[in-house]
Amino acid sequence: MQYSLFTHGTELQIETPNTLAGSRKYGWGTEISFPTPVLQVINGLPVYDEIGPGSWFHMALPSTLTTFGRRNPYLKSVTLLYNTDHCRITNVHVYDGFDIIQEFNNLGTYNRGNLLHSRDSADVNPDFPPSPTRSFANTLGLDRPHKMFSAIGISFYACAFIEDFDVQGHAHNPQFDGPFPPAILTISAAGAQFNVEDPFSVFTTVVKAITRIVIGP
Repeated sequence: MQYSLFTHGTELQIETPNTLAGSRKYGWGTEISFPTPVLQVINGLPVYDEIGPGSWFHMALPSTLTTFGRRNPYLKSVTLLYNTDHCRITNVHVYDGFDIIQEFNNLGTYNRGNLLHSRDSADVNPDFPPSPTRSFANTLGLDRPHKMFSAIGISFYACAFIEDFDVQGHAHNPQFDGPFPPAILTISAAGAQFNVEDPFSVFTTVVKAITRIVIGP
């Protein structure tokens, strides 16, 4: 059986708030503002930093070993519901308590856009066939299912690249002196998908094993 657990975006924790332009919580989640590029003059030429300051963000899922009853859950994938305006998510790390399960690094431009309502239909309803034509950039599958030990945490790094502000070529125009559009990341939720052993299938397996012992194959 498959289960999903999500936590709301208002639970977002910021690791280094001093590197950000600001943050604010709303009823629908947390909004993060990143600093706009700072112009520097190097060898007489105007230059912007390629990557602006960012921060790690952390979200804990309300999950324990007994969330799904007396059965061991296996973590299958994690999902972030977000929207990026002139910024991006570059890294996602998944933890089980103190231990890191898997790192998704150098995500590049893949994790940009409006994904506030993007979820794989097969994650919402396991009986629903997976979409053969759509990919879900905000859902990251583990290389192999992880047997849960304590509690799941999702950490991700986000920032603004100069390329993210490249509206009508302004980012590469030496004569452009601003203003740049605001760089805003909106987080509405984070969650994960788990596989849990079906108790009925376990019972059936045990009965079949006993039957083979008593009666024979």
